Amino acid sequence: FFFLMIRRPPRSTQSRSSAASDVYKRQNMQSSEFVLYSSFRSSASWRARIALNLKRLKFKYARIYPGDQLKEDYIKINPMKHVPALVVGDQVLVESMPICEYLNEIYPEPALLPKDPIRKARVRAFCEIINSGMQPLQNGKVITRIESEYQGKHVEWAKPWIADGLRALEAFISKETGKYSFGDEVTLADVFLLPQASAAQTRFGIDINDYPRIAQVVKNLNE
Repeated sequence: FFFLMIRRPPRSTQSRSSAASDVYKRQNMQSSEFVLYSSFRSSASWRARIALNLKRLKFKYARIYPGDQLKEDYIKINPMKHVPALVVGDQVLVESMPICEYLNEIYPEPALLPKDPIRKARVRAFCEIINSGMQPLQNGKVITRIESEYQGKHVEWAKPWIADGLRALEAFISKETGKYSFGDEVTLADVFLLPQASAAQTRFGIDINDYPRIAQVVKNLNE
């Protein structure tokens, strides 16, 4: 799954000033085309890129540079000032979880969620541990406020929470078998796990080998 490891997309041909401001022009295109507003530093954006690539969907990449999400033009796209945002025809979808689920519903193959209701719920729960319990603590605006207003060392502050989340994820899939988080097929759990594991290692200095099942899954995803 070489496309799972794509962190830095090809250089955008758009200038920084125009990356967000042309959303209304883009909304007039055919509904079969996608535009992804994304930042290479964002693990949530990475999830959306993985899902689009797993589905082998073509999309235009609109790079959001640090600070662009605070500009008025982008706030019109996503009032929460987060990435990713996916333009689908004349609609804008935000937040990585609903974006990934939308893509899975519209393009069901390869399936990112199991058919069995219990296993489907477990995959979603795994994703939510990352989405709600871990990623917000390493979000850029949270880290910036800790550094600027509380004179805090953000790595030392966030690292225990990230490690705690990894322990929960490890326990969640410790009895699962197969190459990936929930068997031998890539699921939404893996789409969420890979960016989070990368952030844990590169940004917070956490050794994921302390979490054997996670480490094996990540290794398999990278092969």
